[in-house]
Amino acid sequence: MKNNILEKKHSIRKEQFELRKKLYSSANYFFNEPLFIELFNKKNLQNYNIVSSFISINSEIDTTELNDYILRMKKILCLPVIFKKNNHLLFRKFSSKNEMEEGLMKIKEPKKENKILIPNILFIPCLAFDNRGFRLGYGGGYYDRTLARFRNNNKRFVSIGYAFEGQKIPVVPTDKFDMKLDYVITEKMLYTFI
Repeated sequence: MKNNILEKKHSIRKEQFELRKKLYSSANYFFNEPLFIELFNKKNLQNYNIVSSFISINSEIDTTELNDYILRMKKILCLPVIFKKNNHLLFRKFSSKNEMEEGLMKIKEPKKENKILIPNILFIPCLAFDNRGFRLGYGGGYYDRTLARFRNNNKRFVSIGYAFEGQKIPVVPTDKFDMKLDYVITEKMLYTFI
């Protein structure tokens, strides 16, 4: 059963990488600020001050305007750093693009001397997502382990997938380790799963 799920995920990942490249190159993306205002008005998210986002790589939806928006809202922005020892993520405060260094897998991340924070809101990249709130990531399980660790330690947080609308699929194959998201936001829609 587990191998069957892994095979399905692997197959969908290959398809979604190709699809996302097309979505990215079609240049139909725009930052939909009214959706983000709606999102932050839900569940008093405006009262949460530490927000994790990410720096887009390859064909991921562009987070430049999202990250600028978070800073304009006077939130503390942090970015994920892979903590290889425990196979989960840490989050370091983001100060400026000039204060980034190459991390694991050659992904830019805040420098080691930047403060480690625990975010209340996490924006999470997706290869795909479904109507139940499950996402398909790259297969490393870093976000799933991190969210599970937060929940097990009773941390209050909100998880939000950030993707193109075209990345929505009927069903993401899941197992007991896959963590459901609270929201997914795209350039067209805000999906709520709580």
